[in-house]
Amino acid sequence: MPRAQILAFPNTDLTLSQPSVTAKATGWGLSADDVAWGAELWVPDPALRADPKVSPLHATDLSSLPPAIIVTAEHDPLRDEGDLYAARLAAAGVPVQHRCEPKMIHGFLTLDTVSPTAAQAAERLFADIARLL
Repeated sequence: MPRAQILAFPNTDLTLSQPSVTAKATGWGLSADDVAWGAELWVPDPALRADPKVSPLHATDLSSLPPAIIVTAEHDPLRDEGDLYAARLAAAGVPVQHRCEPKMIHGFLTLDTVSPTAAQAAERLFADIARLL
């Protein structure tokens, strides 16, 4: 078992059924169509996309998982599934540190050289990781 889960903008529900997939579908970098395309490539059979082996949000028991750091972004189609996964882990008794970074988009960790706000958010995440490990 890994010592920790470090998840940035996690895709934890390949069914694409969370509200942010629709609410943040376009205009924020990663589109809902991009996410759907990735899900189709990764798991071609739609009937298998709710399997907890590929969509951990659908697992019935998360209690045996390691501690997690989860960061999501306000303007990301994957935001809700990451937020919900963090909440489910916490409800299962797994230590979780979760932050939804305001005003950020999916992949903001790669924007540190062009956005001071993204750089500060990245520094918070890296500090969280250092404390956990």
